[in-house]
Amino acid sequence: MSTTTQSTVLQNAAYHTQLLDTIAALDYVPSALRQQKELISGFKAQRQQTALTIAVLEKKTKKERKEHEALRDSTARRLAHKLTGQKDKFQAKASKEEREYVEALEKEMQEKRQMVTLETVLSEAEVEHTDLINKLEIHKIAKQDLAALYSQIFDGVTRDYPEDDRLEEQLQAAQAQYDEIQGQLNQESQAYNLLHSADRTLAACRSAVSSALGYSQWDMWGGGTMSDMMERDALNTAEGHAKQAAMFVRQAQSVSPYVQPIGEVSVAQGSILSDVIFDNIFSDMAFHDKIKATQRNVEAVQYNLTSQLTTAEARTNAIGAELNGAAERLTQSRAALNAFRRNVFDQLTGSGEGNPAMPPAYDPQAPALSFPDADSHSQNGYAPPPGPPPSFVGGFSTSGSASSPAPQQQTYTPPLGPPPPAKDLQPSPGFSTSGPASSPAPQPQQQTYTPPPGPPPPPAKDLQPTSGSLHGIEIEISLSPTKVPAAADIIRTALGSSTVCV
Repeated sequence: MSTTTQSTVLQNAAYHTQLLDTIAALDYVPSALRQQKELISGFKAQRQQTALTIAVLEKKTKKERKEHEALRDSTARRLAHKLTGQKDKFQAKASKEEREYVEALEKEMQEKRQMVTLETVLSEAEVEHTDLINKLEIHKIAKQDLAALYSQIFDGVTRDYPEDDRLEEQLQAAQAQYDEIQGQLNQESQAYNLLHSADRTLAACRSAVSSALGYSQWDMWGGGTMSDMMERDALNTAEGHAKQAAMFVRQAQSVSPYVQPIGEVSVAQGSILSDVIFDNIFSDMAFHDKIKATQRNVEAVQYNLTSQLTTAEARTNAIGAELNGAAERLTQSRAALNAFRRNVFDQLTGSGEGNPAMPPAYDPQAPALSFPDADSHSQNGYAPPPGPPPSFVGGFSTSGSASSPAPQQQTYTPPLGPPPPAKDLQPSPGFSTSGPASSPAPQPQQQTYTPPPGPPPPPAKDLQPTSGSLHGIEIEISLSPTKVPAAADIIRTALGSSTVCV
């Protein structure tokens, strides 16, 4: 990202964080506001029902009170029951009326107390509703400000962040598609509303034609001038409705190219000459048939209009479903772009984890990688421990392995006495010359030594033992320590030398 854009991001980092905190703190408001509206609607419905119940209970309480007071204050009835020996019956009836009055009064007071509680709760809910509306406005403004901030910084070409350009183009395409579908929906909705108005107007026209048909029937049976006037008035009303319906259909056709013609309505019209001067049963019957033809014409046109109205409604529903999909894609594209831009803010300001899918930014000031030098490291960084190196305590290998330490030279002094017979020479089962001392050696086969034929060679006079070794001949034999003296005697005999260094 360029230096200007980066500096702009850093300058607005605090404001960006403030907007994000505000939005996060108020994200609960839309759902809470919907629930609060439902709660208030429930309280209002319950208050209305309680008010009706209180009105009924007030009437009942008034009636019970009137009956109770009438029986309580009636001295004549009390005296009559007393004289007839029905004093107990009178008292029981008076007690019943009083109890019914008290019960009715208690129910009325209970409902009124409930009404007071509902009014209090409803008042508190409305206060909370007002507070949520204010918070929703703040939430909406914060989102708009965040979108404006992103647009101010990132709109246009961002060479260092091609993903932002791609997401921005995707959002623009989704917005264009949404606007196009929204325009189609507006057109089809307007056409549907016009066709619906035409349908209502044509229904009024049909009703007026039916009225004119009734007046014409009356005129045939001697209705006179009054029936003719009412018939003519009904037909004029029908003609006005027919023209208005035709106007609505033409407007719908101008809005949507999918609206088809529905036909013309021709309303029968009378004349002064036939209706007044030459008025008779035959002219009335003929005009009655014309009105019937008008009625059939109106019904046919209304049938076509109903078909167009149904088709327009289906188109509106289909485009509405398509618009919902476009709105979902638009929302997803906008959310993806905002998330990417927010991630850029977090990366530059160090206030977020960043997008794991993005590669790390290149830093030209980063130090170059270097590998350590083994020689310089060993000379400069390693100090050997004091004292001589430790002695080798393990076995040695003659296989030439680089990992095995070199064995120290040792001298062997043979024991006193004659050597054992040669047939007893056998290699030790635990000694191996082909591997480390710690590895178990395979069991060697038994071997016997057979001297070569012929007389032994003359002794070499220039071979002198020095420092425990024999110069000129070196023999390497794998033997156990107990067999070494016998092997040394055999070698002395073969070489003619009394000194053999083992």
